[in-house]
Amino acid sequence: MLPPLKKALEVLDLSDKQEAVLGVLLENGPLLVATIARGAKLNRTTAYDIVKELVDLGLVSHTKKDGATRYQALAPELLPSYIEHRRQVLEESKKQIEELVPQLKLLRAKGKSLPKVQFFEGLEGVKHAYEDVLESNKEKFLRGITDMGSVYKEFDATWLDYYLTKRTRLGIRCTDLVPEGEAGRRSKGDDEKYIRTTKFLPPDYDLGGDISIYDDRVAIFSYAHESPVAVIIEDQTISGMLKKLFDFMETHCK
Repeated sequence: MLPPLKKALEVLDLSDKQEAVLGVLLENGPLLVATIARGAKLNRTTAYDIVKELVDLGLVSHTKKDGATRYQALAPELLPSYIEHRRQVLEESKKQIEELVPQLKLLRAKGKSLPKVQFFEGLEGVKHAYEDVLESNKEKFLRGITDMGSVYKEFDATWLDYYLTKRTRLGIRCTDLVPEGEAGRRSKGDDEKYIRTTKFLPPDYDLGGDISIYDDRVAIFSYAHESPVAVIIEDQTISGMLKKLFDFMETHCK
């Protein structure tokens, strides 16, 4: 698939297999499933399932000719309006969810007063956990203990810029404790840009992850495995305890 086309399709939030199949169809005319499978490097059964998913999304249609079903992508000139429609639908869904948040919180508050724990797996799951660090941060302050070497390794520059820019735009200030080293100094160089204060831990503190403390939550990110994971603990006592420990550590960092 042409790199510019792959980049453009990312906004549709499709899976890798869906992107591959749609890319094949956009670059060609109506195709049989067998031909689509070869072009997308998928087996025929998987290709057929993916095509059906894209049909349901309105991105692919089918025609019959000589008794054979061929599939074709939405006309390229219609893609911009399709994307705009998707954005409108997502925006409406976002508004509906926002209206439900107070009710959902009330329902959760009626349960046992135990810490609420959420688990996230894989890179996309971890990104969702990082979104919580921003969206649930009413106090507009973030305490972080971060292995920047691991962060730069796990995340591409585009996503990192998105996350840091969003945090800055939301006015969430940050104090970050990082192991002293090349990655830590690189991060500190952007402190003013991202309303952040970086302080150094000893260089041998290779954490392999990140701890974010905010509001009544603690998010723990681990990059030590092949697939990264994250845990968010929502509890006032646990959060308060770690905030005090963090503040003590900060006074001993340079």
